[in-house]
Amino acid sequence: MASPAQQQPAPTLTTATTNSKPNKKPPTPKELAKQEKAARRAAQKAAAGGGGGDSTTTATGDEPHAGGGGKKGGAGGQKGGGHHGKGAGAAGGGKHAADSSASGAGAAATGGGGDAAGPSASHHGGGGGVRATTKDDPLQPFLHLDLPKPASSLSHSAKLSTANIHPSILRLALQYSEFKVVGANARCIAMLEAFKDIITSYTPPPQTSLTRHLPTTHLNPQIAHLIRARPLSVSMGTAIRFLKYEISLIEMEMDLDEAKQILLTKIDSFIRDRILLAGRVIEQHAIEKIKDGDVILTYARSSVVEGVLLEAKRQGKEFSVVVVDSRPLYEGKHLLHSLRLASIPTTYVLLPSLSLVLPRVSLCLLGTHALLSNGAMFSRAGTALVAMMLRERSVPVVCCCETYKFSERVMLDSIVGNERATPLPLLPTATPLNAPTTTTTASSSAAGGKSSASSTASAAAASSPLQPPPNLSPLSLLYDVSRPEDVTVVITEAGLIPVQSVPVLLRDYKPVQGRNS
Repeated sequence: MASPAQQQPAPTLTTATTNSKPNKKPPTPKELAKQEKAARRAAQKAAAGGGGGDSTTTATGDEPHAGGGGKKGGAGGQKGGGHHGKGAGAAGGGKHAADSSASGAGAAATGGGGDAAGPSASHHGGGGGVRATTKDDPLQPFLHLDLPKPASSLSHSAKLSTANIHPSILRLALQYSEFKVVGANARCIAMLEAFKDIITSYTPPPQTSLTRHLPTTHLNPQIAHLIRARPLSVSMGTAIRFLKYEISLIEMEMDLDEAKQILLTKIDSFIRDRILLAGRVIEQHAIEKIKDGDVILTYARSSVVEGVLLEAKRQGKEFSVVVVDSRPLYEGKHLLHSLRLASIPTTYVLLPSLSLVLPRVSLCLLGTHALLSNGAMFSRAGTALVAMMLRERSVPVVCCCETYKFSERVMLDSIVGNERATPLPLLPTATPLNAPTTTTTASSSAAGGKSSASSTASAAAASSPLQPPPNLSPLSLLYDVSRPEDVTVVITEAGLIPVQSVPVLLRDYKPVQGRNS
């Protein structure tokens, strides 16, 4: 009678490796990013719902996990052969291992399907530093948020992902990832200017038309590359929808040069009418709220609020400004420089010192990243605290926002939809958490990478002396959501409205502007 070991069937991974095609192309970085995101979501769902087997994953990823796993883990184990689920980093592995990269890695991260190899099982936020994901991880609620991509993954070196990307988009993506271009208006204008370069140099392939080829085949990869650097802002999403709508109105029989000139004119009109002129109209409305002797408080830096203050000074109003600032970007320093050049008396304080300057503040002007349909401001982290404290002291809180930043979304917290900044300001002596090591990069690009290679890469990264201490979990969120009741009035190019009227403008005003632009 055969022993139990002899009765066991041969591992599926061996069969998958034997039948794999040695010349199979490795997945593109875009596919790897999708697989890592799917793995993180699977890990988060399984951790919240309770997956079978062990729920702790070591940083090296060489510990087998017992049990069949949760819903995602079971699917990953079945696709990957029931034994091993290769992570996204083990690109170009066996046939079944490649198919199970999205779900198999998630199963391993939550103890659902065998060994876990690759960065999906051990990295935070799409390439953030090597960490052990456990139920007690304080960053568990934020694992779905990506860290800014390093410049090396967005440059020309990644030929598979940048072969068809326009140089203007490559340059802009690097500026986004390094936070050299910040602010909703600045990011939107820079993106539209890059789109103008794309349209100017665009020529549709034979047997195709601009209307069908430009918005999908040619423009979508450019937008996807910008998203890799940083998530799109609400203003950028509005501008992209506007451009694609204008492209759809072009007749297929129209001359190419004429169609391109129409699109360039439409982009210029959008920048002029919806951003620049809208900002000037808001300035005129907001200046009426400023009286001589006022002490105006503002937080971080808003291009609209900055224009209001400078225009009020040009009109001869006498007032002083309190600029409140905070990490990680310290945008208020740039606003402070502009106000000092305009000879406006200014006080600069950090957010923890806000309570010390509140007694002498008479007006608060705030900008916002987006205005949600329930009247809440989705703005730089710290805005909700400033608005709440000023409202408690009965100080008017005025939000200056263009209508193209209005969003139909409703957010009750700032955890589900947010963005993580690089923790470097918090860790001046540490390397960025998302900086890949040479060993990890080599294992990610190797076809048919083994579990031992990925384990070696993870172990090497974990032992690096430049990584943050293992008991430190740096977290730096960029945005928060304020309460609608903390906003006194919203100033737009359509006039002064209460926060309860935001859905009315979304329904009536914004579509009309889109059709008439």
